[in-house]
Amino acid sequence: MFLAGLLMAGALSLTMTSAASQSTPTLIVVPGDTMVVQGSDIDCAVPTSAPLAIVCGVVSHGALRPKSYAIRSAEVTEEIVRATGDHRVVVRATNPAIAGAPFGTTDRKASSFTIAKHEYVVLEGTHIVCQSGPAETGGAETFGCGAYSTSSGGSGYYVAGTFATTISEQNTGILRVGKAGAESLVAYEKQP
Repeated sequence: MFLAGLLMAGALSLTMTSAASQSTPTLIVVPGDTMVVQGSDIDCAVPTSAPLAIVCGVVSHGALRPKSYAIRSAEVTEEIVRATGDHRVVVRATNPAIAGAPFGTTDRKASSFTIAKHEYVVLEGTHIVCQSGPAETGGAETFGCGAYSTSSGGSGYYVAGTFATTISEQNTGILRVGKAGAESLVAYEKQP
């Protein structure tokens, strides 16, 4: 079991290169937006009800994959939830308060997007930043979200001491973020 956990931590790694990078496309999302992660069956949405969050699940034949797991990333909590059926929260990790102002807001209307590989997604009015890209091991397309401090000066990592979520067609996970982007696996669920 320990070895499986180590392998999962590598497969679910979320290290960011820099949310402020000029060479990496960045999309600011608003309530009502929907997104498809290019090269995968991962679909995401920003619910219109509070709290502000990004919710992502695995889609099969136009619907959420039966008995699968989804992630919900919000300012205060990172969660793994049942994507179908009772939508029960399976694992919840609570973030500490994040220093610095949240990212700004935009006045555009909700829309639909395709998220390109290595593209950043910023949830308006929060510290939440997500990124798509292949996992460090296995190459499966993943989408991960976590708290990024606007006062960090572009350190390129999620805030140490917070949690981050990640999803792929194979797994979902919650990781604890350490110094300089080090991550440790807290929980994961295998996708059916």
